[in-house]
Amino acid sequence: MEIAPDGRIFVCQQGGSLRVIKNGVLLSTPFLTLNVDPNGERGLLGIAFDPNFANNNFLYVYYTVPSTPRHNRVSRFTANGDVVVPGSEQIILELDNLSSATNHNGGAIHFGTDGKLYIAVGENANSANSQSLGTTLGKFLRINADGSIPSDNPFVSQTSGINQAIWARGLRNPFNFAIDRSNGRIHLNDVGQDSWEEVNQGVAGSNYGWPQTEGNNPPGVSGVRYPIHTLQR
Repeated sequence: MEIAPDGRIFVCQQGGSLRVIKNGVLLSTPFLTLNVDPNGERGLLGIAFDPNFANNNFLYVYYTVPSTPRHNRVSRFTANGDVVVPGSEQIILELDNLSSATNHNGGAIHFGTDGKLYIAVGENANSANSQSLGTTLGKFLRINADGSIPSDNPFVSQTSGINQAIWARGLRNPFNFAIDRSNGRIHLNDVGQDSWEEVNQGVAGSNYGWPQTEGNNPPGVSGVRYPIHTLQR
């Protein structure tokens, strides 16, 4: 969910409805209803308001496209009060095609204090994706509000196309993250496999170690940024 500048709460429902809570009341009419693939961990998964929402009425959502090939998409919509402007969808980013695995979809999106849109993407239950710079899966992405690639992204010279959006890698399923508005610091959550859950500090160019590491184990692997906090199952 996300809170609009005017205090309304917008809540994503996995089945495709984006609901609005206004003055403590859930409105009966959804802001929008998308056709999504809701299987497993797929569906309507993330929402972010444009930093200039009060003037341009733009908001962004992350959802799983139901047509073949299945994939996740980030789109921009325009608000008209408590409902969407019909036909206002603008596709910002089409992510890599998904396998038959319906888990590890990520989905959180937020604008940073730098005005860029950050996108957390799961590795689609394939750990090899996390380290590869040839896919957006298992990554933390950073794009401009119009979908273009910031020139200062850390892997721009090593990648091409949408892979230039990669800002950090080595993630399993970064389902959620938060940005400290006072200083821009990013706290990035990642789902562990066997023993550990992670809270990582989001830093450009970082490798969070999956699948070589989980939590702080094994320690001392070269090039890995270890979590700032771990939770043991």
